[in-house]
Amino acid sequence: MINESFACYAKYEPWLKLKMQEFNQMGYHQINEEDLWKYVTNFCWKRIKPAHYYQQINDIMRITPNQYLDFAALEAQVYKVTSLEEMDFDDLF
Repeated sequence: MINESFACYAKYEPWLKLKMQEFNQMGYHQINEEDLWKYVTNFCWKRIKPAHYYQQINDIMRITPNQYLDFAALEAQVYKVTSLEEMDFDDLF
């Protein structure tokens, strides 16, 4: 499963890099390729993945910072932390 996921990721890596560069130009420097891949696989393609490669690329290229940040905020709210010691506060400062 991991090798299959890696092969799939490698197929989309150039497009994820391009989208990450676009976000960096807009001032969103914390968003990386892995974050975008997680958004695409866990949200965009959660129920159904487009059949054609060009449709999948179109999904990646249409991602806006607002869409990704909404996903990240929802993920942060759902993520359960049992104690404050487990939280990483360094990124907040």
